[in-house]
Amino acid sequence: MAKLKSFLISFGVILLAGIAAFLSWQVFGPAAAPSQVKLTADQPKQLKLTAVGDSLTYGVGDATNNGGFVGLTQADLEATGQYQVTTKNYGVSGNTSTQILSRINKQAKIRTDLKQANIITVTSGGNDLMHVLQQHFLSLSEKEITAGSTAFQKHLTTLLTTIRKENATAPIYVFGIYNPFYVYFPKMTAMTNSVSAWNQATQKTLQGFQHVYYIDIDKVLSNGETVANKASAKEALKEATSGDGNPLIFSQDHFHPNNAGYAQMTKQLMTKLTATKRDWE
Repeated sequence: MAKLKSFLISFGVILLAGIAAFLSWQVFGPAAAPSQVKLTADQPKQLKLTAVGDSLTYGVGDATNNGGFVGLTQADLEATGQYQVTTKNYGVSGNTSTQILSRINKQAKIRTDLKQANIITVTSGGNDLMHVLQQHFLSLSEKEITAGSTAFQKHLTTLLTTIRKENATAPIYVFGIYNPFYVYFPKMTAMTNSVSAWNQATQKTLQGFQHVYYIDIDKVLSNGETVANKASAKEALKEATSGDGNPLIFSQDHFHPNNAGYAQMTKQLMTKLTATKRDWE
């Protein structure tokens, strides 16, 4: 019992410290500016990528300050020599699904860029889940997670419906969420199961829309490309505070991807873009 209590206390320390750092980076993290690229001599095909979402779209943890996966996706598409890509990054750190929707409804510029987009990406859900964890940390159960997920799916449906009103044809790529604590606590199944159930519900929601695709980042970002097996909560706590552990997670907040993490997100997105090329080209 004493060991279990020690484990839960250690996990709570990491979770609460991570939440504090996460919220701090919402305010003080680097901004991601829209990128513009000039036409090349061979006149490649013009593409416009409009990204809306939370801190994953914003690019928190990206040391190059280039908008995380948004800038990397632009670079990958242009590296083929076939496209000139203009990106519009409307990611805001800390935004929940309802806040993202509110910005779209209030800001005509976002709606215009959505209307003109060939490709649309959405990151949402991580902050919605974090709010559930914060509110029910001491009494977290499957019931609370299910209720939170159900509410999020309704908000996601409204968000996607709103985007579709602005652009009826462009494919929309919706990223799932991930568990940044997995490498530290691979045996803490409650969090893992919560993220998995949340993502499964999101995939089911997306089935109600045409040309809307799910991008799975849970496995690669949660596992950090390796599956750690910590001997104790004490060891996990030491590794978390030292900045080691998951090589794809930003060491300053233990939540967001770092450059390598955004590269993995880009890889997942590019795979789906290639498979659905007919939709956006």
